Amino acid sequence: MKKKISALGNLLETPQHILIVTHPNPDGDAFGSVLSLSLFLQKYGHQTTVVSPSNFTKNFYWLPGIETLESFESNKEKLIEKVKTAETIFCLDFNTLTRIEEIGTHIAASKAVKVMIDHHQMPENFADITFSDTKYAATCEYLYDIFCELGKNEWIDKDIALNLYTGLATDTGFFNFNNTTDNVHKVAGALITAGVSPDFVQDKVFNIFREERLRYFGYCLQNRLKVVHHGKLAYMMVTKEDAAKFHLQAGDNEGLVNFPFKIEGVEVAVLFTEETGKVKISFRSKGKIDVNDFARKYFEGGGHINAAGGKSKLSISDTEMSFLNKSKELFENH
Repeated sequence: MKKKISALGNLLETPQHILIVTHPNPDGDAFGSVLSLSLFLQKYGHQTTVVSPSNFTKNFYWLPGIETLESFESNKEKLIEKVKTAETIFCLDFNTLTRIEEIGTHIAASKAVKVMIDHHQMPENFADITFSDTKYAATCEYLYDIFCELGKNEWIDKDIALNLYTGLATDTGFFNFNNTTDNVHKVAGALITAGVSPDFVQDKVFNIFREERLRYFGYCLQNRLKVVHHGKLAYMMVTKEDAAKFHLQAGDNEGLVNFPFKIEGVEVAVLFTEETGKVKISFRSKGKIDVNDFARKYFEGGGHINAAGGKSKLSISDTEMSFLNKSKELFENH
């Protein structure tokens, strides 16, 4: 850690153009990490470009710096040029370049110094400086420790703290998931001291639904929820027609996958969402049931033991059949 911090500190001494990228369909930790890092690096005098590989939800419009976040999907030519001219590229909250799709091929070809900061399993060795540690519940938690190790904790103002806290809170289910450690609470306490109001974050994350989005959640729970394997597995198959019916926007599925855990006995919850040419899959689990391994093995995905993503190029009905045929493996030895 000390060698990496020293290398990072030396890298940041000279003002430069820095590109900061996160994974497609960014969540709270992705938003929070790239925006807090951008604000932090600007205090060094760096110029920053912050990028999401895909279009992104408007649900986090209240985060400081969100207006600077650009979509590669919508601004390819401009952002390809930004990749080419960047002197340093930070990759946050993902650990394989294939995860960020098309922009990943341009980053792979770039001669910029690459820095990865991530907390997922099985990282690729593509970065010049790699901070990868699964003990962290969130990339935002990791960033906080890195900022402090750099000796710049006094730079963590209210705006940076709000971004970091949002990522930390959302990736721990507001401190309900089993990845909530003593360090999580230590960091959360420090961010509150820096000016964050936990009730503000809670309200903004949970109480900004459009009416159509809330009705969509109700529709899915009523019409798409299936419970199998003696009540241990719950899943929902959401079609493109469902999305069109409720005029879904980017990010509107965020959080839906967790609702089946309100059913007593459910140990695994899965959400399948049909998109053009593929089915996106979100896996969640309790205890020692490893959905990361399952997603990697069968659905070109990965993530954490209890939270992972994947995809299928089959039709949504064939994806369901394939999943059900394999799903017994989730409960073997448990």
